[in-house]
Amino acid sequence: MAPQTDHEEREIKLSDITLIKGIWPFIRPYFWMLCISVLLVFLVTFLELLIPILTQKAIDGFILPQSGAGTDLWGIEIESFKLFAVIFFTVVLVSLITDFAQTVFMEYTGQKIILYLRCSLFRHMSLLPVAYFDEFSSGRLVSRVAGDVENMNEMFSSILVFVFRDLVLMIGILAVMFSMNATMALHISAVVPFILIGILFFSKISRKVFRTLRQKIGEINHVFSETMAGIKIIQTTAGVDLFLRKFGKINTDHLMAGLFQIRIFAVFMPFIGFLSTLGTGIIIWTGGAEIVQEEITIGVLVAFLSYIKMFFRPVRDLSEKFNLLQNALASGERIVSVLNRKPFQDRLSESDHRIGKIERIEFDHICFSYKPEEEVLTNISFSVRRGQSIGIAGHTGSGKSSLINLITGFYRPDSGTITINGEEYENLSIKNIRDRTALVMQDPVLFSTSVRDNIRPPDSTMDDTELEQILEKANCGFLFERHQGIDTMVREGGRPFSSGEKQLLCIARAFAFNPDLIIFDEATSYMDTVSEQKVHQAMQRLMAGRISIIIAHRLNTVRDCDSILLLKKGTIKESGSHKTLMEKKGEYYHLLFQMQ
Repeated sequence: MAPQTDHEEREIKLSDITLIKGIWPFIRPYFWMLCISVLLVFLVTFLELLIPILTQKAIDGFILPQSGAGTDLWGIEIESFKLFAVIFFTVVLVSLITDFAQTVFMEYTGQKIILYLRCSLFRHMSLLPVAYFDEFSSGRLVSRVAGDVENMNEMFSSILVFVFRDLVLMIGILAVMFSMNATMALHISAVVPFILIGILFFSKISRKVFRTLRQKIGEINHVFSETMAGIKIIQTTAGVDLFLRKFGKINTDHLMAGLFQIRIFAVFMPFIGFLSTLGTGIIIWTGGAEIVQEEITIGVLVAFLSYIKMFFRPVRDLSEKFNLLQNALASGERIVSVLNRKPFQDRLSESDHRIGKIERIEFDHICFSYKPEEEVLTNISFSVRRGQSIGIAGHTGSGKSSLINLITGFYRPDSGTITINGEEYENLSIKNIRDRTALVMQDPVLFSTSVRDNIRPPDSTMDDTELEQILEKANCGFLFERHQGIDTMVREGGRPFSSGEKQLLCIARAFAFNPDLIIFDEATSYMDTVSEQKVHQAMQRLMAGRISIIIAHRLNTVRDCDSILLLKKGTIKESGSHKTLMEKKGEYYHLLFQMQ
């Protein structure tokens, strides 16, 4: 059996460089759009910086003029207050329009990046080796594609550009204040180091907290998914209270992490508020003294007060955005950790070498383990040719399904070689081999769409008449007797079909793919006698002229195979035809009579 997952998820930590490298490929196609947003940010910032200057000009030139009414505006003498008012409101209006355009354009860019990221992540996950899905539950993977990507959406659509905008605005404000009055600006600059230290300190703590929060969300999704999947068993075994306690504990851990994050924010925001009040006090103290000494005008003091208010607005925004940024970066770490996993074709073979029909499969002294020093298959050797069938039998845990995992390329052996048509597996295209293989599993898998779309291969030109003929070969007459034929809609869990009917539909799907290799993995388990007979008939039709591998717990299922392998603790205990093994009167013989 493959290794099991644990409901407690590991904390994921990545360096910022690794994180940027992982996310950059999704930003690169839309980088030009980000550049346009940045240009709009500079324009918006420039217009915002103009407004306090215009306010100062209005006060000193028209409201409290020291001489005649009028002011110099970028080398142009303006004596009419009405004209000045028109200029002022024009700047305000252009600023609003530019800000709107920048926000809409950035949101559009963010949505495009997220669309690309989510689709790429889904595609990447679909190509990951099966071992990855043994390690992580579906609930955790859902949290990656849904919750974590949505957090990244916040970063791309608003945080990055707005953080940049706030930083540019703060630098611009300091530059303008130094140009207006260096003494007052120097006094204000004394609080800047405390701001930077506070942001860096609190952001470092926040990143750790948000890692924990995202980790706990993954665990919550895992437990919820596990509970919903097994709700019938939980209710019939009175296990609801147990799962409630389990779910409650994880939610409590999430709550505690959330409360810690709130406490951090509750300390940081008053700290920034204190610095803002301190900065205002410094301006009033130094500016008031300079007004008394007639070194500056009231308009300059008002402009400084406006600028200090503007200066701490982005500081507050940065504190909030840093909060969201840390959450997004924690999610980014989890997404990049998935993207860094190599897909199966890279782990198995990069070869494009294709074969014709699968004529022969050979296992030569294969050893395999899921975990080091825990070997599940030891020294396995056998071969099977086109038109032959081989049965693999044994108790649970004997290694039957592990053989299938190796044949289909879900895992690779630790030692020994697997050859197809005399060529080593790893030198062949894994996609080419899988295109020629059909797998009918113990638990039939049907998707929530029509029977037609469940059976017909993708991009196939197969018409409805051909599909109906295939369904007839697979003993699926029930579709036309009790349902709407190939237009019957399949709901979640394969409803409205019984276990036997679902298995027959899976066999019909295998027929439609016309494989060279057909693998039945406990295909007749948990069926009544009538359903089992129908499935056996459909299996025999499907096996004709193909390589067939039948995994079975019950020996009656494999007795008609050309060759039978009896596995015990990962080794081949006996092999041969049913007649040969019965004549030996060995373990196969005794197991068969025990079952009877």
